[in-house]
Order: sequence, then structure tokens, then C-alpha cells
Amino acid sequence: MVELGCRLDLYSRCGGQLMAKPVITPLHIEWSPDWVRALDASTGQTAEGATLADVTNITNGHRQALVAVSRGNVFLKSTRLPKASGDDLRRILMVQMATLFPLPSDQLAFDFIQTADQTADGCLTVVAAMRAEDLRRLRADFKQAGILPLRILPAALASPSVASRAGFADALVAEPDRKGLALDVVQGGITRLSRIAPLAADSAVEAQRTLAAAGVGALPIVSVGAANVPGATPGLDTSLSLIESAPSFNFDLAEDRLIEEKKRVASRTRLAVLMLLAAILLVVVVWADRDDAEAKVKAGQGSNARRLIRQQSILTHEAESANKLGLIDGTLTQAFQSAQPLGDIASVVSDSLSKDAWLTGMILERGKALEVRGASKSAADVGKFVDALSASPRFRDVKLVFANSALIGKVPVVQFNVTATCVGNLPMPVPDKKTAARTAAAVATGSAK
Repeated sequence: MVELGCRLDLYSRCGGQLMAKPVITPLHIEWSPDWVRALDASTGQTAEGATLADVTNITNGHRQALVAVSRGNVFLKSTRLPKASGDDLRRILMVQMATLFPLPSDQLAFDFIQTADQTADGCLTVVAAMRAEDLRRLRADFKQAGILPLRILPAALASPSVASRAGFADALVAEPDRKGLALDVVQGGITRLSRIAPLAADSAVEAQRTLAAAGVGALPIVSVGAANVPGATPGLDTSLSLIESAPSFNFDLAEDRLIEEKKRVASRTRLAVLMLLAAILLVVVVWADRDDAEAKVKAGQGSNARRLIRQQSILTHEAESANKLGLIDGTLTQAFQSAQPLGDIASVVSDSLSKDAWLTGMILERGKALEVRGASKSAADVGKFVDALSASPRFRDVKLVFANSALIGKVPVVQFNVTATCVGNLPMPVPDKKTAARTAAAVATGSAK
């Protein structure tokens, strides 16, 4: 159920991924719908059972736990995504979910980790998902047991710590699993691939098969517990015992994010109301002050009248200055912030495709035209796609660069390349250094003459 990921041709600059600060809790639990294993990290005691009620000798006295979801209940893939905010990446993944996993996005709970591994195709992003109904059942089981899950994450994400404790940065970690032999490929401090080999399979053959599937060469093998792989280095700890050192990750449901968004909207609404009340109070105070000033002007004769005129002149000058600053701020905001988030552009382009067409690549850079590559079953679908982009107010100058006939297997397709300008995607001004250098040289020559 756990596989290596695919690639998304979106280009952007990528930053690093930070590892989570370990949450120190003595109770670690590995969970699956029909089996659980509990570990008291402070004493080293473990227990297994069909439900949490069967391991109460370990869980009694604990109110919090780190929960590792068994490898057999997790989909894990690696893909290349542009560097963007978490919300934008989540929207991009929602569009790509059908190509990453065998279940639709509305049946999955997922989270992701964007790493510092950067290529021209984007940043390496590890995406893991589990069935939403399994996550709801997990939460119900822990609520009934009176235990709060601090984090819910795949057990395979702790394999980099297992390899590190054995003295390796990159390794193949082999660990016994209830359904077979778990094999995790670790590179660069992150789990790139995880799979479960059958119980009766040859461990050495399965280890080499896993390395080949990951597309890596020979790696040292770390064998944990009863895992028997020839030539392997014994591991000091299990992934369950080191789950607290796994990267920042937590499975959540779509309804959880909706509730959080409603809370943020309510908070912003309260802030807006408070600001409106403050503005009304300020207007009342200013009006009262001006009314008093006007009364003093009338009572104080000429000197007060001149003072009022002077204050009004200052007020007018400050208002003009504020207006100029507002115009400058608007210009700077338009220059530094794209009018369309990357996630929105990706969503609109994807939604504009007909059902018989698909994308093979998309390139979007600051200040440059959008380039979309794809294929379709007919030329008519390409025309519909171009017409849809042209009709959208988000794009202008939509052009069909080429549409070539090709074969995929024995099926005829039309490969196409379309470019468009994203409205609001303004380029940053770059000073002409060569011109400046020539001007300086001309001034020096004139001075010499």
C-alpha cells in the first residue's frame, strides 16, 4: 500500500524543511484498525492487542500519546512541488490527489513535508495519506480510552532516526511488521519509500527489490529486532520508540481545516468590528474637538481664527501626505505580491481541461508567461482548452504554441503547448547595470578631455 511518488513539473524556488522539535511523551502507540501495540518509553514495557482495551496495563495512568499509524494503513509518496505556502501546497495536492493515490481526496486524510531537496522540477515533498474513516475510528478509540493523541503520523517517518542511531545517514531500514517485513528507504534524513514484503519472501531479495524500486544504488541495511536480513547492521531502536523524533507531521480531516478556517474568519470579524467601533469613536472625538475649537474661534476673535486656519492647513497637508503614501503603498503591494496565488492558477488551468485531456507539465515564474504542456485524445479538446483559458479573466494573450500528433502505445493523441500571461503577475524591475557602467565611463572620458 506504500509506494514511491511521482513528479509534478511545476518550477519554483524551494526552501528547507525543518524537523519537528520532539514532543517528549512516555506513551507511544502503533495503531491499525484491528491491532495496536503500546510502548511505555520511560520503562521500555510493551504490550499488543486487538484494541486499546487490551493494552491497559501500559496505557493506564497516561492521558496523552504519540500515535504511529501502521505502514499497512498508510499511502506514502514523494513528488516535486513548487515552494509555496502550506495552504497553496494543500490546494495543489487536492488537485493532484487522484494521480497520487488510488482513492479520491474526499475519502483521505493527508499531510505533507516539503524538504530542502531542490531541483529544476521543484522541492521534494513527501505526502502521506490514510483513509478518513480509519482516522475517525482512531480518534473514537482514543477518546473512548481517555487518551489524547498529540500527533498522528506514519510509523515509517521514524526510520531516519533508526538509521541515524545505527550510524547511517542513508540506509535501508528493515523492521518486522505484523503483516510482513517493513522496508524503508532513508535518504537525506527523510523516508523516500516504504513497502511491506510478504512474510514468506526472501529478505535479501526483497531488500534489493526495494532499493531498485527507489532508484538508488547500494545502501547499508539496518535490521531492527527480529528482522533477519543477511549482511545487515543491527538497529538499536525501533521506529515506535523513536517516533517522537519524526518530522513535523499530523494527519487531519477536511472538516478539521474547515473548523479552523471558521475560527480564523470569526476572529477577523471580531477584529473588524472592534476597529469599526474605534473608528466611530475617533470620529466622534474629532468632531467634538473641532466643535470646541470652532466655539473658541468664535469667542477668541482674530487670534483664534488665525490659529484655526493654521491647524486646518496642517491637517490638509497631512491628508495629502497620507494620500501620497497610500498611492505608494498600493504601487509597492502590486509590485511585490502576485495578484493570483499559484494554487489558484493551477486549479483554474486543471479545471479548464476536458475529460479527454490531461496535463504533462506546467511552468510558472515571476514576471514570465505561463506555459502549459499536455495531451488530449483529439484536436477539438485542445481548442476547447485554449478557448476556456482565453475566456477566463485570469489570463490574456493565450496562444497555442504547437499541437502535434503522437502515439502513446497504439493510441493516437495530440500533444500541445499553450502559453498565456497571468493577469497581475508583474515582473520586478531590474536596473540596467551595463547602461550605468557606460554612463560612468562617459563621464570619466569627458572629465579627462
